Amino acid sequence: MILKRDQFPLPDAWHRFRVSYGETDMMGVAYYGEYPHWFERARSQFIRERGMGYGDVEKRGIVLPVREMHVRYIKSARYDEEILVRTAVREWGRASILFTYQVFGPPDGATLLAVGQTQHACINPQGRPVAVPDWLKALFQGDPAP
Repeated sequence: MILKRDQFPLPDAWHRFRVSYGETDMMGVAYYGEYPHWFERARSQFIRERGMGYGDVEKRGIVLPVREMHVRYIKSARYDEEILVRTAVREWGRASILFTYQVFGPPDGATLLAVGQTQHACINPQGRPVAVPDWLKALFQGDPAP
C-alpha cells in the first residue's frame, strides 16, 4: 500500500545517505537486495532518535526479528544519488510491530522510488513470543526513553 506523504504515520525518522558503488550493478542501478539493508538502517535510526539503541532494547530482554518483509520498487535508485528513507511504526500487534518505509530520491528527495514494510515478532532472548512491552510502545510513539 502506497501512503501519501501526509498519510504517513508519526512519529517518523529520515535516514539520508548516498548510494555507494558497491550497492549497484554494472549499469549503476542500486541492486534490489540493498533495500532491506536501507530499511534496517532507517529503522535503527528511528529507534536511536527515540533515545535508545537497538542494543539497549535487547539488553532489556526484547528481540525484534523480521517475520515478513515487502518491497514495491517504483523507480531505480542510482550510484551516488542522495537517498532518503522514511520510517515509522504503522501497526501494533499483541506481540508484533509493523514498520513502514518510503524511499525517496532525486530531485531534492521528492521522487518516490520504493515503499515497503517489515513485520517484527516481539520475542524474549529464549525465542518465545512476548507481548509488546508498554515501555517499548511508549518509546516508539515518541515518549522519552525510561
